Amino acid sequence: MNRSRLPLLGLRAFEATARHLSVSNAAAELFVTPGAVSQQVKLLEEVVGVPLLRRKGRSVELTDAGQVLRPALTQAFQTIELTLNAIARGPRHDTLKLCLLPTLAEKWLVPRLSRFHGAHPELDIQLMTSFREIRFEAEDVDMASFMGTDVPAGLDGLRLFDDAFQPVCSPAFLRDTCPLATPADLSKATLLHSVRRMDDWQRWLDHAGLTKLKPKRRLSFENSSLAIQGAIDGLGVAIVQRAYAAELLKVGTLVAPFDLVARSDNGYYLVWSTARAATPAFASFLQWIQQEIRSSAL
Repeated sequence: MNRSRLPLLGLRAFEATARHLSVSNAAAELFVTPGAVSQQVKLLEEVVGVPLLRRKGRSVELTDAGQVLRPALTQAFQTIELTLNAIARGPRHDTLKLCLLPTLAEKWLVPRLSRFHGAHPELDIQLMTSFREIRFEAEDVDMASFMGTDVPAGLDGLRLFDDAFQPVCSPAFLRDTCPLATPADLSKATLLHSVRRMDDWQRWLDHAGLTKLKPKRRLSFENSSLAIQGAIDGLGVAIVQRAYAAELLKVGTLVAPFDLVARSDNGYYLVWSTARAATPAFASFLQWIQQEIRSSAL
C-alpha cells in the first residue's frame, strides 16, 4: 500500500482496540466516542479487505489477520513515541535517570553510589523510588527495577541478586530481650515484615518445619527498609532480603540468629528498554553495576 494512502486514524483505532480488547477502553484512550472507534476500524477493514476484529456483544477478539497486524502497529507507535519524546527532551549525555524499589535504592544502591561517583565525577544520577511498573515508552526513565523470574519481553536487563531472605535482629535484642536458641523460640518474639512481602515469614517458617508457629505479635511496615530499621531499633525480628542486610550484618549492626535462608525462583533485576539508545552515562553506569554484581558475588 502506498504510504500516502495509509489510513492512520483507522490504524490508531484498531491498535488501541486490539491492545485493550475493548472498543470503549480504546475510545477513552483516544478521547473519542466508541462509535467513532468502530467506524474507523470498519474503514480500515474495508481498505485491507479482511476482517481484523470479531465483535461479541461488548467484547472483541482478534482475527488471524488482526493478530498479525497488532504487534507490528504497537511496536511502530512505540518507536514513534520514543523518538518524539527524545526530540522534545533533547539529548542527555551526562545524566542517568533511575526509578527503583524504595528499599533497593536505599539499602543496596545508595551505599554503593560513592564508588560510581568516584570513578565518574562528570556524570549525574537522578534517583526516584516507586513500587509501580515503569512504562519506558511513555516515561523519561533510563533504568528501573523489576522483580520476577526473568526480564519482561521488550526489555533488557541484569539480575542483581536472588530472592533470598532470612530473620535478622539487633545484637542487643538477641542478647537481652529475646534469646533465640532455636527457630521455635520465635514464638516469644515480635516478628517484623513489609506489607509488600506478607508471605515471607510463613515461607521461612515452613522451610524451618514450623508451619503452625504463632509469634508473640506481628508488626508490619510500608516497606522492607522500615522493617530493617525496626530490627535495628530493637522492635523485634525482621524477615529481610539478605542483599539488603549484608552490610549491616558485616559490621554487626544486625545479626542473623539462624543460618537458614528461604528462597524463591524470583530475582531482582535492573531493566531498560531495548528501543532507547544508550548514552555515555548509561554505558558507564551499566559497566559499573556489572562490576558491583560480580564483587557482591565474591
